[in-house]
Amino acid sequence: MSDQEIHTGWRQITDDHPMTSEHVGSDTTANYLLALSVAVGLAAGGFLVSNFLSLPLLALFSFFEISFQSTIGYAASTLLQGIAFVLVVVVYMRYTNHSDLLNIRRPSMSNPERILRDLGWVIGGSILLLVASQAVGMALQQFGLAPGTNRIVSAVRQDPTLALYLIVLSFVATGPGEETLFRGGVQGILRGTFSPVSAVVLSSALFGFAHVTAVVTGSGASGIPGYVISAFVLGLVLGGLYEHTNNLLVPVLVHGAYNAILFIQLAIGLV
Repeated sequence: MSDQEIHTGWRQITDDHPMTSEHVGSDTTANYLLALSVAVGLAAGGFLVSNFLSLPLLALFSFFEISFQSTIGYAASTLLQGIAFVLVVVVYMRYTNHSDLLNIRRPSMSNPERILRDLGWVIGGSILLLVASQAVGMALQQFGLAPGTNRIVSAVRQDPTLALYLIVLSFVATGPGEETLFRGGVQGILRGTFSPVSAVVLSSALFGFAHVTAVVTGSGASGIPGYVISAFVLGLVLGGLYEHTNNLLVPVLVHGAYNAILFIQLAIGLV
């Protein structure tokens, strides 16, 4: 078959089945919906696995007549949730061949400038997160929206010693777990299809809505709008840090430091 015959045949195929803008738009929309569905599924999977793994712990606590709402119960469930979140993302990476989903740059003494730069982002990001939290709180008050109370905060108010556990768990479980799931996993998946800004916004929205159950348990349904908005804004900061530094350790440490500072302030106020 000559080159002319090949080209003629190809023109005939494209003439019979032209790729219109409608086809392109349909494919793009399908890709967006698929990425969003996978991201939502991953986030939901994190909580489902966390609840599943808590069943043996709940049985163990019941056997020893220990309340799951006790100090040790809250501490154990927080640790378990962090482990579950990381586990879900790792399993997803393993079975979908997305081994490069998480961008983690470990400190190396061979590059002290990079260590100092990342440390600067951690310190600056922590301050920015605290300022953003205060600003959102004041803005919500102007609109008559009071941020709800997370159930873990209510638990600390009942037993201030829980704050000591949570300060440590902020760096060991909460920070690593939530950032691996929402920034590394959810934002990473969305980043493969959406623009960086859209990926940060969408992952932050999921991050906000993921706190609904904890807010309802802690302060009732009336606190949902304010808390979701607050968590959304904090998610934007954390997502922006991850996108800018391309290092998951930065938002992990910022998130951990932010939570730890809040628990320290709460504990001091209750003493």
